Amino acid sequence: MEHLQIAYDLIVILIGFAALAIAGFWAVKTKEADLRNFWILYALFTLILLIAVLKKYLSVNVAEYSARQWYFLSGVNQVLNPAVIVAVIIFFLGTYQISSRKTITFIFLSAMVVCIGLILSPIGATLDAENSVIHFGVGFKISVVWYLLSFTFALALGYGFLRRVWNTDKRSFVLGLLLFATFGYGETLISFPQALRLSSVTPTKGGDFLFSSIPYALYGIFLINYFLRYSIPTPLGLDQLSDSFLSKYGITDREREIILKVIEGKSNADIAGELVISLATVKTHLHNIYQKIGVDSRYDLLARVRSGQ
Repeated sequence: MEHLQIAYDLIVILIGFAALAIAGFWAVKTKEADLRNFWILYALFTLILLIAVLKKYLSVNVAEYSARQWYFLSGVNQVLNPAVIVAVIIFFLGTYQISSRKTITFIFLSAMVVCIGLILSPIGATLDAENSVIHFGVGFKISVVWYLLSFTFALALGYGFLRRVWNTDKRSFVLGLLLFATFGYGETLISFPQALRLSSVTPTKGGDFLFSSIPYALYGIFLINYFLRYSIPTPLGLDQLSDSFLSKYGITDREREIILKVIEGKSNADIAGELVISLATVKTHLHNIYQKIGVDSRYDLLARVRSGQ
């Protein structure tokens, strides 16, 4: 039974690798921060699955698999789990045009480092190698509470963003990610009381089945199909920024200049240099433009300009 489970996990990981490869290709090609951040979070969860499969394989097939090796791999998992949640938060924060997103990102990154430190400290998780037991202390319980709270915040950001993109072509992409994340959140809620009561654990042969692998695999198949049909918007001509479009959204002359630079494919730094303004000013103007037009990214802006709506 353990070998069948390992074979299943390997198939799931192969699906994940295929999705990562094609998503990474578009992230590099488009240089979109959102795609890059998504690739990072999906890669981190793939790594969690890979570690889980490695633990199962070693426990089933390697007689010399020691408690110390099991403890090390479990520690890697304890580092990756909060890293995934912070990556999700960074991804969704990047889709919101709010000035405080860097501060929020810094807070969660700092909290993640503290929690990882607590887990790996003597008050977190310690190994009794002689008896093959890991003992958990207050540091572990603090990290468990933080994990649930940060996961809740990440989902709230995600569903808020879903409302904003419901009538766009991003809906299926975001909805799929949220369904996958919600399934994992359900697992976290179910295991939360047990995790708070947990005082020690011993290695088990094979390991538990990771139910999150099911929506992960389904979402991976969706991603492969999604990115196989993905395309970069065709270049726009400068004459496609009509007066009616400008007047409809109340675009100022300076905002018009910035939109034209975006159409030309200029980065924020290029725009700042060519218009002799600060990078912060460019970001402020883009934020105002997005708010006026009701979009969340450059590609949505270009799509709206192209449609003339």
